[in-house]
Amino acid sequence: MRRFLLLPILAVILPASWASKVAPGGSFAETLYPLFQHPRCLTCHQFNSARSQGLSYSTHRNRYLCDTCHHPQLTGLKGGEWQATLARLDWTGLPPRETCELIKRNAGATDGGRRLREHLLHDGRIHWALDSGMTPGGSRPTPEGGSPAWHREVQAWLASGMRCE
Repeated sequence: MRRFLLLPILAVILPASWASKVAPGGSFAETLYPLFQHPRCLTCHQFNSARSQGLSYSTHRNRYLCDTCHHPQLTGLKGGEWQATLARLDWTGLPPRETCELIKRNAGATDGGRRLREHLLHDGRIHWALDSGMTPGGSRPTPEGGSPAWHREVQAWLASGMRCE
């Protein structure tokens, strides 16, 4: 019983970096991986992927005319901001560890996670997917918990050193 009482106390009095080592949060596989597999994420991350036959291989033949349909009134983004990701960021069907490693390798974890943090926490396209999901074809289901849940999980993962276990 003492051990269970000690962890919350240590988490309050120790620096955050120590507290995360004493009482680590959930792993990438448990917390973020299910969100990364949500259809809202996969739709964009498959877009230019030949492997997953993304939308650029079926209904979206010209990726330079995105704002024609995904205009600012629909997405809430500034004109010219709407764009799909590169094919190398298609993690469809990858297990959790490989998904995590792909994200870190291709989305800017080599700079201490600055670019990755910026994308995951502040990119308007992610907030659109988490909270709106409105497309020219109508509204699509968004991940449960929206931005607040996403921010909580991403910040915990970043604070824990972006571990991929």
